[in-house]
Amino acid sequence: MTAFPTRRHLLSFAAAALAAGVLPRRAGARPLDDVVAAGRLMVAVYRDNPPFSYRKGGALVGVDVDLARAIAGRLGVGVEFMELTAGEAVSDDLRNAVWRGPVVGGGVADVMMHVPYQKEFGLRNPEAVLFGPYQREGFALARNPMRMTQPMLASLPDEPVGVEIDSIPDFYLLGAFGGRLRERLVHYMTIPEAVEALVKGDVAAVVATQSQVEAALGDRAAGFPITPVTFPGMMASSWDIGMAVKENSRDLAYAVGDAVTALLEDGTLPEIFRKHGVTHNAIPVE
Repeated sequence: MTAFPTRRHLLSFAAAALAAGVLPRRAGARPLDDVVAAGRLMVAVYRDNPPFSYRKGGALVGVDVDLARAIAGRLGVGVEFMELTAGEAVSDDLRNAVWRGPVVGGGVADVMMHVPYQKEFGLRNPEAVLFGPYQREGFALARNPMRMTQPMLASLPDEPVGVEIDSIPDFYLLGAFGGRLRERLVHYMTIPEAVEALVKGDVAAVVATQSQVEAALGDRAAGFPITPVTFPGMMASSWDIGMAVKENSRDLAYAVGDAVTALLEDGTLPEIFRKHGVTHNAIPVE
């Protein structure tokens, strides 16, 4: 997927959300002592996944990139990045990123970022340890208030509505409300493209993940209200994003998890999200 993080990746998230209720995460390759001895943490991030990890002016930037750097700083090591192309399923990404490596060859990362965190998914992938949820993600509606007065899916106007092609909102809205929106959905390759269409007036609303919409609108959000939405009939419209390491790297997971907790407590984690125009939704304590 191109938005979370690519169309194919978002499709795999759709399957996980519909079948299990939420979503998966990533993995690492070496125990803590090896990472410290090497003096660097290898972190896997998704390609083309704004606002979490993407190229801007040739540089790798995003929430996950800055968080990985902050974690490495807490561990007292440097950081290197492995850019991961999303596979057909998140399980494929875990295998390629942390516990076996790509079929075509190459190493694995110590930690994988942006792994949706869900117990059942973890049990189905015993080669990886899922941990450290750092963001609760969900879907949102961005609208032109002059063309859509009520911030609810049921009140979507009889005007064009933008979605990313082959995304969860695309599939849901195609059949929702008796299919009345089917002819009004406008498909875009990325959420930034859909948001630009909203700003230009080509569509009256955009439905996507909250982080994507917020980041794409940036300072223009004041003119286009963003409201969280749920998809009735789906088992989950929100999920937790965490990390993953290889099964033999549990001590590294504990250390990275402690680092994330410290970054949350000192305000660094929320500030990283703010820097990239995204609201940090902390994981509620259960």
